[in-house]
Amino acid sequence: MNDRFKDLRAYMETTIPKLGLSGIDCIIYQNHEEIFRYAAGYKNVEEKSIIIPGTLYNIYSATKIITCVAALQLFEKGLFRLWDPVSQYLPEFSNMKVKYGRFSIAQAQNQIKIADLFQMTAGISYELDTPEKKRLMDRTKGDFNTRDLVKAIAEEPLLFEPGTGWSYSYCHDVLAALIEVLSGKKFGEYLNECIFAPLGMKDSGFTLPQEKRHRLAPQYQYNAENCSVTRISDDNLAPVGTYHESGGGGLITTAEDYILFADALACGGVGKSGEKILSKRTIDLMSRNQLSGKCLEDYRRMVPNKGIGYGLGVATFMDSANSYMLAPENAFYWGGMGGVQDLIDPQNRIAYFVAQHTVGSPTQILLPSMLNILYSSI
Repeated sequence: MNDRFKDLRAYMETTIPKLGLSGIDCIIYQNHEEIFRYAAGYKNVEEKSIIIPGTLYNIYSATKIITCVAALQLFEKGLFRLWDPVSQYLPEFSNMKVKYGRFSIAQAQNQIKIADLFQMTAGISYELDTPEKKRLMDRTKGDFNTRDLVKAIAEEPLLFEPGTGWSYSYCHDVLAALIEVLSGKKFGEYLNECIFAPLGMKDSGFTLPQEKRHRLAPQYQYNAENCSVTRISDDNLAPVGTYHESGGGGLITTAEDYILFADALACGGVGKSGEKILSKRTIDLMSRNQLSGKCLEDYRRMVPNKGIGYGLGVATFMDSANSYMLAPENAFYWGGMGGVQDLIDPQNRIAYFVAQHTVGSPTQILLPSMLNILYSSI
């Protein structure tokens, strides 16, 4: 292994036991070639088994970038415009209400635009315990799909007028429903045909075949107070219905698969396989900050870094100096609650992916530290 990354290996080896994490697997590509791969800690803490290639993970919200890329493929085909009202394609969103305070609900003055779904500015919430979702679960006994969930979401009052605030939410699950309507395919089927198969991602999907279950990493819950992990169910926590293919958090994949996706975006939309999944111009649009005013102020409550903005479904370095980090402008990233992290840097054609299976992992420590070591090493 190239000795220029010795500091990154050392950081992983010392930080995982220090923080009390289970294990961490990092893979980095540049120009379609693997330039770093190292795992520290354990796949299974109790058995002290090491992380091996082909380990499967619930990637939770790292699903969102894949969902946004899938939707942008249809954008490139002219099937929608970002300023189109969502109700043009999903009519259940044509008569939205807005909640004001605890007791007041009024008719929404603005339509939700498709851009609002990408940008999390639609006013949708991430609450599961709502009357509308409870009715859906009671009526179906949990036996419902993506479109059913989105119809229940459309019955809920919005948190604010569309386009006037920012709230992390089920917006990208609604994007998944939009993809189903525009493509005429189930969301998972579309991803397989248009992203996974072209890039050679053989272990990615919303379901886990029985013959692959032994490859799924044990899943843990992190306790920050005593820096320890507790074993929990291995089930993906994002889907809420039997057939719900969650565009916001439902995918299961490997580090080897996900890096092929990230590498394609880092290299102008063309994968190592030679297949093109998106144009460079669309990636440029995706990676530019889209927020201003109140929307940006709201986003700052979740990402309190004045150098980091939010593009079309991704956090983006809009001002590297103000981010106090070494990644360049328009590099973009997101992660998931199981601790996975990714970064895509089109300027240097670098793709970075860290796999973990620890819900609540302190990624706010790991991501900036590991990225700063990476960029000081290249």
